[in-house]
Amino acid sequence: MTGGEIVVECLKKQEVKVVFGMPGTHLSQIYAGLYKNQDSISHILARHEGGASLMAEGYSRATGEVGVCLVIPGPGASNAYTGIVEAYTACSPVLLITGQHEPRYANRDYGKMFHGLNHIAAFSPITKLTKHVEKVEDIPGAIDEVFAALRSGRPKPVLLEITANALSAEADLDIPGRNDGVKVKAAEQQLRQAIELIVKSERRFIIAGKGVYHARDNGELLQFAKLIKAPVATTAMGKGVISEYEDLSIGGIGNSTVRKAMEESDLVLAIGTRFTQMDTGGWSMEFSQPLIHIEADPEEINKEYTADVGIAGDAKLVLQQLIDALRKHELGDGWGDKLSKFKSEVESAERPRMIQELREILSPDATLVSDVHIAGYPARTHFKAYNPSNYLYSGILVNMGYGLPAAIGAKVAHLDRQVVAFCGDGGFILSSSEFATVMKYNLKILVIVVNDNALGSVKGGQVRNLGGTIGVDLYNPDFVKYAESFGAYGFRVNDPDDFKPTVEKALMLDAPALVEVVRK
Repeated sequence: MTGGEIVVECLKKQEVKVVFGMPGTHLSQIYAGLYKNQDSISHILARHEGGASLMAEGYSRATGEVGVCLVIPGPGASNAYTGIVEAYTACSPVLLITGQHEPRYANRDYGKMFHGLNHIAAFSPITKLTKHVEKVEDIPGAIDEVFAALRSGRPKPVLLEITANALSAEADLDIPGRNDGVKVKAAEQQLRQAIELIVKSERRFIIAGKGVYHARDNGELLQFAKLIKAPVATTAMGKGVISEYEDLSIGGIGNSTVRKAMEESDLVLAIGTRFTQMDTGGWSMEFSQPLIHIEADPEEINKEYTADVGIAGDAKLVLQQLIDALRKHELGDGWGDKLSKFKSEVESAERPRMIQELREILSPDATLVSDVHIAGYPARTHFKAYNPSNYLYSGILVNMGYGLPAAIGAKVAHLDRQVVAFCGDGGFILSSSEFATVMKYNLKILVIVVNDNALGSVKGGQVRNLGGTIGVDLYNPDFVKYAESFGAYGFRVNDPDDFKPTVEKALMLDAPALVEVVRK
């Protein structure tokens, strides 16, 4: 086999089912391997490498598995950069595979070479690991190593670059099996300290982040919350790690009422969270009560807030340890009826009509992928999630243009589920070329474009602060005709009363469709 074919065999052993990418000369041997293995690995051709990397990230978010993106060196890799930044900030396990020139050019100026780019220097700040391979015999070990990194601890993206000579060389090599990485339990001393704090407290409060999802939680969080009688608030990226329809789910930690509830607790347990700027109000959040921090990445413990007990470990395994240990204890409940009052206050907040109707229309296992736009912001709070794949959003990077490509990744992951890309006109245009990808693979995605002919959130701020606008008014196409030009269905909504029946009609078509919502 050639090195390129070995790459594909390694991906098969790691149980990769799909690759998002765009071919080129440097990758010809890998694509030869994909051609021979189409029954095992699907290839989704994106129209821009930035779209491919965001598709891989959306796939990863929807499955919890590794998303794989394959791009040419130089411009392909640089085009994919934003999607890798997205994966880095969202802590999504995305593998970016690219080529590189032969080692004999290693000391040459990249600026003078065909598709020249120093990928290691460019991607090191936004990846967990960068791996360079220049010998065919090193390919299996390198791929085993990158999957170990992707599946251990807190996920982050990884870059793998393989030189042209390694991809074209032939070898007969052993291929390692699936590497599931390393999952760590709590150390006994920290576990005992945590149990002591939990037992002596009365009003416990849980902040749950995306690390619970990474750990493949199978109900342990809810079981633990019920056992210790604690409400669960979620971070922006942890939305859905507990169903928001559960009695103990109190909402997002950024909500002021949820924050008040936390302030009345006498113990906070932060599970699988990094304490981001968004979740902490620019790190203005304070803990007057003891803090237990459970986090897979030991470097995150005591980084933003000093924990009374810091447990470096896999959320699922640590929760199982705590559940087993606490079952024999009688745990007090000092919340009384306060929790129901806080929850009622959170849920009494007015919900935007469009968001409420989307939740009513979509099935419990549907995925709403929200782009960055003024009508989409409220979905972070008001689109109630049953699970983490119900709602995807660029919650840390806040990357306009995320919606459509991430929705493609989510749909490829779950072809049997409803997937809606909820976009503004500005964000949709940024990645609208990927509508061709939707049509090429007949992906039954509904795209909703809220059209105010402007970068609406920025425009509102300018009007308030400047009394006028600059650089925010958009010249848009006819979005209905745009969809129809690809062979998709197109609808326009001018009256809010028509939104719900139009979306219901579009979903019943079981075909790619676009609904333009005219916002005046």
